[in-house]
Amino acid sequence: MPTAGAGPRVRRLAHPDADIRARALGLPRSHPVLVVLGAGDDPGTDLAATVLPVLRAVLAAAARTGVTVVTAGADAGVAHLVGLAAEALDGRWPRLVGVAPSGRVAAEDAEPTGEEVRLNANHDTAVLVPGSRWGEELPALFRVVDAVAGAKRPALALLVGGDEVTRAALVEHLGRDRPLLVLAGTGGLADEIVHGHLAAGGGEVVDAVGEDRVGVERVGVERAVTGQVVAEEDPTAAAPPPTRPPPTARPDDLAVLVRSGQVAVVHVDEGPDKVVAVLVRVLTGRPGAEVGHTAPPATIWPRPRFRPPDPHPVVDPGYVLDYPRLADAIHEANQLVAPALHECEVAALRARERARLLVALAIAAGFATTLFAALQVWLRDVPWPGVLLAASGAVAAVLAVVARHGEDPDARLRAERLRTLYFDHLAAPPAADDAEREERARELSAAVARHRHEPVSRA
Repeated sequence: MPTAGAGPRVRRLAHPDADIRARALGLPRSHPVLVVLGAGDDPGTDLAATVLPVLRAVLAAAARTGVTVVTAGADAGVAHLVGLAAEALDGRWPRLVGVAPSGRVAAEDAEPTGEEVRLNANHDTAVLVPGSRWGEELPALFRVVDAVAGAKRPALALLVGGDEVTRAALVEHLGRDRPLLVLAGTGGLADEIVHGHLAAGGGEVVDAVGEDRVGVERVGVERAVTGQVVAEEDPTAAAPPPTRPPPTARPDDLAVLVRSGQVAVVHVDEGPDKVVAVLVRVLTGRPGAEVGHTAPPATIWPRPRFRPPDPHPVVDPGYVLDYPRLADAIHEANQLVAPALHECEVAALRARERARLLVALAIAAGFATTLFAALQVWLRDVPWPGVLLAASGAVAAVLAVVARHGEDPDARLRAERLRTLYFDHLAAPPAADDAEREERARELSAAVARHRHEPVSRA
């Protein structure tokens, strides 16, 4: 896990086409990979404030599921936002890997000159590729993804905004039959894809993602996966060849790949939960798993039946008749906070019922131990009651230990904090106008996502 502000470990490739071995670069192997793509320009204060809660939830989910995150690594644009989101997680973020052209970043303690930018200090590893323009690092970036993911782990791209360099990266990613998650409402290439403004050959405008653009949608699949898992890091092994121009992609290439590939679209205003749901669904499955389908895990033993309570509002909506000035606040809290609160309460209740079941089984195993002890006393010359006595005693002890830690205190604490957030929202002064009301709703949605996905602190 990286240390905030310590700076990444720099690994330099001898030339742009150098082989890449994960072990040589200090990278993990056979890990799912999330590639965060976007423009390198300043996204603006408003967009950054909207995107940061989503990125925090994404990084928290990636840390829980062992996902390696790959970005441009520079302290600018979307990679800078990823670094800020990681810093907000208090050191509990996933492995962050940046891949950048060596001529556009100032590595280690060097001062930036000209158009150079610093490397983001919250990344763990920076792979520098010989080159003087953004885009020249893309082939090496996807070879890094191949080296980390291998053939058995999936790789998902998250698109936030985007420019022409990002367009070339998407062509490379989708051409490998890998899924793409588009964060709509972030401008640039992301909104072009969502609204179907990708120009095909001859200037024809094609609809990239079909008719239904609400929530998450799936658009086709069936292309062969190509890629190469490769290696090297020694900067003195060979002299670099002349730099090549950055890869370019015709607009119709991306339009065709978007229409025939796996593309999920989530609007940034829908909140972090839907983004995290797609990420977990894709990156915890096998390569090629559909972004819109979740196969239930195979079970061998029957699961105990658990019937969660029906969801209900914390404050009955009928109270708006008695307190009309709270009508908007009650409606917003019931829409944004109550579902997450119910989910955490159900998780805590499920864990408590599981712990109670384990306690009942431990009592049953203890009763069996007593029965086998009586049989052993009665049948002194028969060995099998003693064997069963020892086995049932061991099972009773294990069940007692597991039941002691069977409850989920994190879910209970999350539920308590969400309930506090609910009533804090009701206690706030009424909004002065619609703009302030919308701003409060966005802040409330971000706070709900933070309480649900960020690590729980009991301090």
